[in-house]
Amino acid sequence: MAKDDAQIQRDKRTKEKEALARIGATKRTIIVTPALEHALNILDSRHSFEEWQETFSTFLINLAAAPTEESARFATMSRPAFEVSEKQSRQLEEFSKTGIEPA
Repeated sequence: MAKDDAQIQRDKRTKEKEALARIGATKRTIIVTPALEHALNILDSRHSFEEWQETFSTFLINLAAAPTEESARFATMSRPAFEVSEKQSRQLEEFSKTGIEPA
């Protein structure tokens, strides 16, 4: 007998709770910008992480464990200026509508 959507979701939440309990973690919610989500998905595809949260949490743990001199460059890192040209803007708009990258 096939599971209904509600049962699938309950099973998923149960598995998640068990996984969190196994590693002694708590679930938190963070706001993820589209750019960050895209970057984390790229890392996931490159390095086969099961969850992007694994990538992010590993980075933060390693950053916190690093000496101040090493972690300071990340704490003071500025975002590069990026200007979107009119052509790029049109291409992005078209891509958002169709999901097909312009040639």
